[in-house]
Amino acid sequence: MAAQKLFSHSAIVFAVEDVQLSAAYYRDKLGFDIVFTWEDPPSYAVVNREDAVGIHLTQKAGQNSGESVKQEQNSSGDQTALFIFVHDVDKVYEEFLGKGVEILQPPGNRAYGMRDFDIRDVNGYVLTIGTGLARLTTNGEGKTS
Repeated sequence: MAAQKLFSHSAIVFAVEDVQLSAAYYRDKLGFDIVFTWEDPPSYAVVNREDAVGIHLTQKAGQNSGESVKQEQNSSGDQTALFIFVHDVDKVYEEFLGKGVEILQPPGNRAYGMRDFDIRDVNGYVLTIGTGLARLTTNGEGKTS
């Protein structure tokens, strides 16, 4: 019997000057759908094309509201370069912790609907690993921070 997969998919995160303008560009010029926005005006958005390509857009640090959504949650103050979606965030966290991975922030339930944690890779990139809170509730895995 094959082991259950932990990892689901990933999304690149672009730090942009203007989230609303950038999301509109991807929608109007490149044919993407805007599938998620956070705050008004948006400081974070997700655009997707044909359920095949997803791009996350986050407000650059120091722009408009001052911090991006991830930076508010990220103790290092660095911006996420890659968001990795997993099926069991706590299991992945324990695996990485046991291997001595540099953890910037432990798992927690976030206001933007994810349970996630941040790590820094060997090159200094910040990766966020997470699971949607709706998925956790649906699967009866409701964890609390």
